[in-house]
Amino acid sequence: MRRNPDSFEAHYQLASFYVQQGQLQAALPHLERARAINPTDYASGHDLALALLETGKLDDARSLILQMIGALDTAELHNLLADVNERSGNLLGAAEEYQRAAHMDPTEDHLFDWGDNLLQLRAFEEATQVFTAAIERHPRSARLHVGLGIAQYSRGQHEDAVKSFCQAADLAPSDPRPYQFLGEMYGVAPALGAEINDRLARFAKAHPRNALAQFHYAMSLWKGQPAAPGDLRPVEALLRRAVALDRSFAKGFLQLGILLSDQQRYREAIQELRSATRLEPDLAQAHYRLSQAYQRTGQKALAAKELEIFERLSARTSRNNYPTLSNPSVISMYVPHGSVMKAMAIPSAGTFL
Repeated sequence: MRRNPDSFEAHYQLASFYVQQGQLQAALPHLERARAINPTDYASGHDLALALLETGKLDDARSLILQMIGALDTAELHNLLADVNERSGNLLGAAEEYQRAAHMDPTEDHLFDWGDNLLQLRAFEEATQVFTAAIERHPRSARLHVGLGIAQYSRGQHEDAVKSFCQAADLAPSDPRPYQFLGEMYGVAPALGAEINDRLARFAKAHPRNALAQFHYAMSLWKGQPAAPGDLRPVEALLRRAVALDRSFAKGFLQLGILLSDQQRYREAIQELRSATRLEPDLAQAHYRLSQAYQRTGQKALAAKELEIFERLSARTSRNNYPTLSNPSVISMYVPHGSVMKAMAIPSAGTFL
């Protein structure tokens, strides 16, 4: 490149090398130089816009993308412009561009991005429409089924949501993400408890050293069936395995403590519940259960102390206590995003088939 500093190919190849190494800051000057040498090259322009986006230069990325759209209007550029709008917090502007990209070229990526944006806007009905139509085009996409499941769950359609998550798990048996949603849904659709249990059992057996897999299977066996199991030893074994695999798993210690308390094994329960409160001091239910266990074993002063902590935590959190999935956005399981705001006058999902 020293011999020919105005070589487009040299700058672009070096920039591509830096991009592959994850060194976007190093790639930027070479992408900018390549763009200056040949402003009509689409691939290098797109790569520059993407690098500007990923390095937080959102205004520069937006200006470049709009310039490129003026020369060549593509779905890919509109989707990239939507990414810029979303990253800058303009979710409504992003919705318009994701919709436009999906209409121009209804690829799985474009439809997924549009549907996820609608979930972030809490436009769950429109998101359901988008994901349903997207699955008709791409029926073997696990992530589209996950998106549909989240939209359905958010609309109170719990059985439909379970079916969607089960379908996603069947399409991608080794992907942990559909199982994470199923693992949070034990008890919400009792009629489908066996379907949830089958998938969680499969995942737990395939990943014996995954603490969350063992935990979710245990909770499904314990709480997710129409009738409580007569033998809780398999549940206890799975919970003990989960906390042995992950000694920082506060929720695992809590549920193990609850199981032991329900069996009147209070002294054993105290040990597990104390671990839960040590790991997560704001876990109100752990303090409440620990108070009960102390009371049952005659340790009244400790019981009163734990009850006081529980009441203080409950008063602080009750205002925000409403049922929800842990991650209402699909993308949060793929690429983290910022806060979600309510939809106001968003574009209609319409039809793109």
